[in-house]
Amino acid sequence: MVSRVSAIGILSQNLATITSNRKQLDKLNYSLTTGQNFQELKFYGRDASRVVDLQKDIEARNSYLSSIEYAQSITSSYDTVLERLVEMTSDALAAAEPLSSNDDDFDTTTTVLSNNFMLEFEANMNIKIGDRFVFGGTNFSSAPVTDLRTLSLYTTNDLVSNGATLNTIETGDQIPEHTVDQGGANTVESYHNAFAGTGTFDTASRKTLRVTINDSQPVTYTMTAADTAFQNLAEGLLQLKSAAQSGLTEDEREEFLGNARNALDTARGQLRQLQASNGTVITELERTASIHQSFITISQTALTELTVADDAEVAVKISALQNQLQASYSLIATQSQLTLVNFL
Repeated sequence: MVSRVSAIGILSQNLATITSNRKQLDKLNYSLTTGQNFQELKFYGRDASRVVDLQKDIEARNSYLSSIEYAQSITSSYDTVLERLVEMTSDALAAAEPLSSNDDDFDTTTTVLSNNFMLEFEANMNIKIGDRFVFGGTNFSSAPVTDLRTLSLYTTNDLVSNGATLNTIETGDQIPEHTVDQGGANTVESYHNAFAGTGTFDTASRKTLRVTINDSQPVTYTMTAADTAFQNLAEGLLQLKSAAQSGLTEDEREEFLGNARNALDTARGQLRQLQASNGTVITELERTASIHQSFITISQTALTELTVADDAEVAVKISALQNQLQASYSLIATQSQLTLVNFL
């Protein structure tokens, strides 16, 4: 009777071993198929919290990197546009030099140059990334700048020597405007497409955007076509083209050219300031992106060590378990055939 009980105990023990080995084999087959150590987080034991934390941190950093990448595409465009506008402003300043007005073809040449400068200004201000005009503030779908060539030329009534006042720069949310033919028609115009009459206010056209690139680290990275630098640049080009109209006296032409040079020179300095500010943002984006990328690389390595199965190691374990199971099956088969005579 004792031998029979012992045989049943041995059979039960071997069956339990087989069941345990089969469960382990199932886990190993899962690892070999998916490349992951375990199917469920609970099986990672004390490392489960580390796995969750690393996954969340990596996800958050990747989200920051996506925001940074988009901001970088815009700031890079700004850098290119501003550099070209600085060059163009220098060319316009050269065209406004006093000696150039003595050229017999000054009127024709300057008008052509002014129109080309205006076209280039418009094209640069109306650039798009995807479906967004990047100088349009939050008016993403509307080109911010009109065709400057369609603007009216200043008249001699707009000269300070004739009692007029120079164009003032708009601030706050007001859209830039200027008055043509002061004392005459007093026509108010603007290079900005959001203009809807004198005193137009448009918060969206003036609004800059911020992006959070790290925990508690927001960065303002946009600029708008209503910026002071662009106001002065548009004013300088309009004054330059006005100097090329027919019927002016030499003094009147020189006054227009002087106004153009002052506005253009001011604009060039302000454009350089915008470049410097934009460069600071570019550096901050690059530095923060590098920090995130380094963190992700380190965290991903740690996460891999915790979660990713070694195929070779798993294969060895599967082979060993299969051998154990085969031996257990053989033993069970032998034990199941035992009779009372075998125990006596």
